[in-house]
Amino acid sequence: MSEKKFYWLKLKKDFFKRHDIKIIEDMENGKDYILFYLKLLCESVDHSGSLRFSDTIPYSEKMLSTITGTNIDIVRSAMKVFTSLEMIEILDDQTIYMREVEKMIGGESDSAERVRRHRALLQAQALQCNSIVTKSNGDIEIDIDQDIDKEKEVCADESANTPQTKQAKRFSKPTVEEVAAYCKERNNKVDPQRFWDFYEAKGWKIGKSPMKDWKACVRTWESDEQKTTPKKGAKASKYDRREDE
Repeated sequence: MSEKKFYWLKLKKDFFKRHDIKIIEDMENGKDYILFYLKLLCESVDHSGSLRFSDTIPYSEKMLSTITGTNIDIVRSAMKVFTSLEMIEILDDQTIYMREVEKMIGGESDSAERVRRHRALLQAQALQCNSIVTKSNGDIEIDIDQDIDKEKEVCADESANTPQTKQAKRFSKPTVEEVAAYCKERNNKVDPQRFWDFYEAKGWKIGKSPMKDWKACVRTWESDEQKTTPKKGAKASKYDRREDE
């Protein structure tokens, strides 16, 4: 199912004080013209300001009257006024282009709304991380970056100290091919498949502790490759007891 997206128009509070709007409002039926204009803005908001019925069919005045619930005579007169004041533009293919929509448009998908809520949570976390700047007069103000990526970085040092983060950064289970490539790089005689099978069976643990660095284990095998080979069922393999950092 496709994700929903919500749009809005950022209408400035001085919209009705604009010269073009005041000129229109002073006309006969001017208030109807302005209401019609606002309806056109809303209709075009999810098309970046363009108004067409379809790729092959442009809107006629009658169609605009129907979709906006506006008297056809108001539509005819208003469209002429909007064009003369350069509030709209009729393109060569008869597409109606609302000139100011790109500056007024705002949009948010479901996921963006979740990110926005998450951003508010990150801002609270930023406060806990003491992201502050000190003014020259000794007063303190909170300096919260509104960019979500930067907000995530505010507590990066703190989150990096958690056990889960440390383990995630320090170990990732290799493939047989990665083990083979590392063994080839070191020109040793460690059997990559045997190495991988051995630790896969043990859940990639050294004794009872999670493995931290599989390359270190390869080096351990490399140094002991002429010694005892680990056997299945052994109580404590030498490879369980050693892992250089």
